[in-house]
Amino acid sequence: MEDESHPCIRLEKKDLCMFLARLMEESPECHAPSDEFNKTGIVICESDKVHKMVAMSFSKPGLHAVQHIVLCLPFSLRDHTVYLSRKPCSTCMTFLIQGSVSSVYYWPIAPEKKGDDSVVKEDSQQADCTLLGSHISSGVLLPMTSFETVKMIAKKTRCKGQPNSNFKLSSYQTEDFEKYHSMFNIDKDMYVKRMENALRCYDFLLECSQLEKKEPKENVHRHALQLCYFLAARSDDPNRGVGCTLYSQDGYFFGAGYNGYPIGILYANLPSKGRKNRRTELAKSEVVLHAEANALLYRSKSKIEESDILYCIKPPCRDCQNLLKDMKIKTIHCVKESSKQSEDDHLDGLKKNFDYREVGLNLED
Repeated sequence: MEDESHPCIRLEKKDLCMFLARLMEESPECHAPSDEFNKTGIVICESDKVHKMVAMSFSKPGLHAVQHIVLCLPFSLRDHTVYLSRKPCSTCMTFLIQGSVSSVYYWPIAPEKKGDDSVVKEDSQQADCTLLGSHISSGVLLPMTSFETVKMIAKKTRCKGQPNSNFKLSSYQTEDFEKYHSMFNIDKDMYVKRMENALRCYDFLLECSQLEKKEPKENVHRHALQLCYFLAARSDDPNRGVGCTLYSQDGYFFGAGYNGYPIGILYANLPSKGRKNRRTELAKSEVVLHAEANALLYRSKSKIEESDILYCIKPPCRDCQNLLKDMKIKTIHCVKESSKQSEDDHLDGLKKNFDYREVGLNLED
């Protein structure tokens, strides 16, 4: 049992991955492969007790999200789990089967294939037929995290947005489901209730960052930092959630991490206070792994290139800076801390040893 004085308030792993897949589709760099397909986001995880994220990406002109990530990763996807923002087309399903993934989950919205209803239905049936002869399990997955939980998580991720108490599905989203619900085998009333909850949580978490809107090129960095805020929502640190990603110039995220306690250790056995008490209490700092360290430990590329970028929602501490220097990280993008924190001398090391850039917070909303 978890210590009641140290409650673990965070997103479930599968919910986080589904949110991230949807957010990947909204990247400024995500584009539909062609006029015949919708753009799609993808997240790939190892199917073990850690369930670590090994890659995140999206579709590009001429290349589906599944094709892009399967071809980019330098290892087999055997026994991995794939999360998609849409039901994959029949071609992508063959790639997933050939890649020996264990399971595929997707949002119940318009599938990847576009066109007349008959064309979309035929492609969906072909994908299902191909799937039947394989070892892969596949189906719809909607995040089930309660909105009350998300509001508590928002405090740790420094959310400045306001929850939308009147959130409803748009007429377009409802019509979308009416059109394609036969593909998903979901009761309509259950769908509406769960989808409204999922999208309400998603929209609120998206507001956690309050990042300034920039020119299109800068919005690529803004999107990457938004991913970090979603990752921070998985943190089991009782005081502050921090998320971090590693981005390859090949066009995909090859590392993701959040701060937290070591795997498999009961919280009751570990300190949870931010600072040491002189006589009675230990600080958590010695046992909590930082987001940057976890991203490096769980990365899917063995060699880091000079053009790769690390994104984090707060400036790395001195210890993490040493890790990043040793791994040859050159470029770091972070959310700007408060003026008091920005004066900390550990920022001098960042500016001296890295191409360090800060993104400001939009506090006008």
